[in-house]
Amino acid sequence: MGEAAQYRSRGNGRDGRRRAFRTVGRLRRAAVVLLASSVTLMGGTGLAPAAEAAGLSIAPATVTPAPAKAGSGTVEQASATNSTYPAVVSLTSITPSVPAPNGTVTITGTVRNSGSTPISSLQVGVAVGSSPLEGRSSITGVAQETTPQPNTDANELTSPAPVQLGTLAPGATTSGPFTLVIRISSLNLSSDGVYELDVDASGSIGGDSTPQPLGISRTYLPYFTSTSAKPTQVATLWPLVEQPSVQPQRFSNASQADQAVLSSDTLASDLGADGRLGQLESIGAENPSVKLSWVIDPDLVDTVNAMRGHYQVVSGPAGFTGPTSPSCGCTTAGSGSQAASTWLQGLQGALTGLGPDQVLALPYADPDLASLAHNRSDIAPLSSLLTAASSQSSLDLLQTSADHSVAWPYQGYLDSSVVSLTRKLHDTMIVANSDSLPSPDLTKSTPNAARSLGDGSTAVVADSAISDIFSGNLSTQSAQTMAEQRFLAETLEITEELPNQQRSILIEPPRDMAPSTADTLMHALVAAQSGRWIKTASFGTVAAATPTPGAGTSPAPYPSSLRTTELPTLPDVMGVQSDLDELTKILAPPNPYQGPFDAAILRSISTQWRDQVTAGSTYQYNTESYLSSLLTSVRILQPTGLALPGSNTATVPITVENNLPQAIDNLEVVLTSARPYSLKVEGTGSKPVSASGNTKPSFKFQVKAEVNGPVTLTARLWTVVDGVPEPYLDSEPISFVVNVTQVSDGVIAVIAGGFLLLVLAGLRLYWKRKQDAAAAELPDPDPESDPSGQEAGAAAEPPADTPDEDGAPAAREPDPKQPGRHDQENGLQSQS
Repeated sequence: MGEAAQYRSRGNGRDGRRRAFRTVGRLRRAAVVLLASSVTLMGGTGLAPAAEAAGLSIAPATVTPAPAKAGSGTVEQASATNSTYPAVVSLTSITPSVPAPNGTVTITGTVRNSGSTPISSLQVGVAVGSSPLEGRSSITGVAQETTPQPNTDANELTSPAPVQLGTLAPGATTSGPFTLVIRISSLNLSSDGVYELDVDASGSIGGDSTPQPLGISRTYLPYFTSTSAKPTQVATLWPLVEQPSVQPQRFSNASQADQAVLSSDTLASDLGADGRLGQLESIGAENPSVKLSWVIDPDLVDTVNAMRGHYQVVSGPAGFTGPTSPSCGCTTAGSGSQAASTWLQGLQGALTGLGPDQVLALPYADPDLASLAHNRSDIAPLSSLLTAASSQSSLDLLQTSADHSVAWPYQGYLDSSVVSLTRKLHDTMIVANSDSLPSPDLTKSTPNAARSLGDGSTAVVADSAISDIFSGNLSTQSAQTMAEQRFLAETLEITEELPNQQRSILIEPPRDMAPSTADTLMHALVAAQSGRWIKTASFGTVAAATPTPGAGTSPAPYPSSLRTTELPTLPDVMGVQSDLDELTKILAPPNPYQGPFDAAILRSISTQWRDQVTAGSTYQYNTESYLSSLLTSVRILQPTGLALPGSNTATVPITVENNLPQAIDNLEVVLTSARPYSLKVEGTGSKPVSASGNTKPSFKFQVKAEVNGPVTLTARLWTVVDGVPEPYLDSEPISFVVNVTQVSDGVIAVIAGGFLLLVLAGLRLYWKRKQDAAAAELPDPDPESDPSGQEAGAAAEPPADTPDEDGAPAAREPDPKQPGRHDQENGLQSQS
């Protein structure tokens, strides 16, 4: 049995598993109330008053179990279930999976009666095809045929003889496993290759005593004796990825400062020896000869590192709103410190000595590239953040070197827009599903994994047929056995296609691979390598292989079924980025929020939310809520009861509340009057705002009253960037009324006198123009008839300073013909 049998550890296995609220619509997911009442704004143990006043709290993320992913159609189900074929044959082991030419193969299994009638004289036998299957399509055909085919099925072997199982009641399963032992030499196998192996059940049902086929389970028997064939290089991705859980908030109290806050503590159990991540680490670490390619999310490493010390976990039911005090009880201490330390230490050991060809760092928090590429909104606000995440995600904590140039879209599916995005992010290699890059011209052989897409991009294509074998949760012994035999058959057939040529393929298990699936995959790799038709290799080795001529490089249309699962909240995520930029404008350095929110934005677009829509929306809502509370922590307090009694000028105080622990700058408070002719704000009407954290500075504005009565003043905050003011994003104008109760008598007299002079001047001008018009309409008189000697039509000029009817000196009309005189009609100075 050797290495394969020694490794095997079977059984059931363990699954382990805004935009600153400019409108109420940005908080439409209000069914989930979030934001920790006891999480600090970088200091203290309670929310900032602005957040507390809003009644915000934080709720644990709601996790909906992801549906099991369907694998190969017949990996799980051994035989069809219907009234004609009620016997369901399940194979629980085939040992060894790779037989020696002179050895034996032992098959065990069970039979279940799925019908409504007892089965009598039940027996099971075994049959092996007389010649190898031709091509991988034949392997698929065997998997798809789930019922007996008496005219084409191979004859049942006489040795071993069929096993008699007696009578089986409806719904019952055989009390113990049957066992069939085949001597390989007795099969007279003609050549190396994959042979069909069938275990069939027959018996009588109803009143008919004649035995008849009642069910069958089809699988594969690999047979390989060649010493000259070149083994196929097989690289296997080994993902260590988990749903994001670190919130942007931090927690501090009197004894412990700056603790991470997690949305749940499920990671504590996942990291344990029996947890999903714990088992993946141990399975991989125990088999260094398989040369796994570890695919690691740096966010997971950062999270585990934060858990090694004191950390907090959100507690309380969804919708809980705690009191605005440090004792609200909205978080509890996390329990995974020991598990985190042990797991991180174990991972460091597993990666010791490995290089970038076997350690791949995903962009931080594993962003969903396909959702981003297909989003109709402009993702430019996220571009710089995504680029930095792709190139700077560090695994330094693991004390290893990693490759940061690999992109992995969801399930490896891509199209031209996904490829274009990866180029913008400076990724040079893309893990792709072979269904996305079909090769219709290569019908008889499997192309190498590496394919050039041009412009410096290389697709490293995972074989979809093999990857699908491990896409589900292989939690039963029957499913594990069938998956392993299918893997052995597929890989052997690839080697047999072109035995004299070096081939290379990539295996892409799901990101959230279950431990039982990982165990089966590892066992299959070990078995195939011991059979000498594959040789495990690193991702770097397979990616560097020469592309196969004729291999497809034109992406197929993106699957419509996956379009419906893309992240629905990207526009809101980009709004968070915009709001974070706004907050950054007003913060004096250093900025304590940039890093946590950058990480939270990336976590909000994680691929892990594809199967967890509710949890993803909850996480994003929480991020939006927290950022909103920060933005509203800087505001103008509403002035009340302002009056200006007995004075023409006064001071209006405007108080700006900075409820952040961080100092603010680059702000101005601007005061304007709705009736400046009644109450004027003197000077520029603006004051620069620079305030320390948790302070309420006041800014005094001088105003001058002209008349009595109420006047509305409006104060608003503006940001000033590069000398250009614009309204502060989350600041609403604060309007209030100032009541001018008594303007001094002298001011009123001046106002009244000035108004009267304006009226008299207007009347005088009107009278003069009317006289001129009347004179122009009279006929020319005889000049000689005028005894005064004046020209006709000329009016006698009144004596200077002759009083008018009001007792004021009459204004002398200037002569427009004289230099330096003012032209009453056009307001221009005459020139000589």
